Amino acid sequence: MKRTLAFLILALLALVLAQSPLDKLKAALDRLRGPAHQGVYVLTVERPGSTRTYRIRVYTDGKRAHFRVLEPRSEAGQAFLSLGQDLYLYDPRLGRTLRLPPTGRTERFLGSDLTYQDLMGRDLEELFQVEEAQGVLVLTPKPGAATPYGRVEVYLKGDLIERVLYYDQRGQAVRELRLGGYQRLDGAYLPRTMELKDLLKEGYRTRVEIQDVRVGPVPERCFSPLVLERGC
Repeated sequence: MKRTLAFLILALLALVLAQSPLDKLKAALDRLRGPAHQGVYVLTVERPGSTRTYRIRVYTDGKRAHFRVLEPRSEAGQAFLSLGQDLYLYDPRLGRTLRLPPTGRTERFLGSDLTYQDLMGRDLEELFQVEEAQGVLVLTPKPGAATPYGRVEVYLKGDLIERVLYYDQRGQAVRELRLGGYQRLDGAYLPRTMELKDLLKEGYRTRVEIQDVRVGPVPERCFSPLVLERGC
């Protein structure tokens, strides 16, 4: 029995050691996205002298995501749908759904420190090549990649992402993302808190708290642009 257990441990260790840096990144990002679920994300945007809070209903299957603003009342009804490389926005004041062009993906989501590219969720795997240096995953843009970053560093604690540091093309750190309070849900993981800080602007910070999570399949209709106006 002891020999069998030791063999299994060694086999698992060998499997981990055999993982490429890209495999490690993909596995860590999949854990970060969590299982298919619905939940309320509380988005707090801090600026010097002011704070603004949004409550957002989120539906996601880990690859696609539907965001709908619940509060404040002045912003309620806005909706966003991320489908791979396609991102759709619905603004009730305009009364129509728009597809965001690639040039608009670096704009700020609801005036926060998150960008629309962040919502799309797959840029780190698709736009960057990955190496590992002293336990840190170091990402550099692929040739021709549409990204403002010259380098991204991903810090892992075990196999979970604890910190992400973004650098501009000149090598200056410009953004920092910290994640904490991972909860195990249906065999997968999801952080309870995320904090994104603008390192170039004092007092610019966005905090996300994930609440009221309900794990389970999300109806396919939630991922159709046609439902953004009325919700799913």
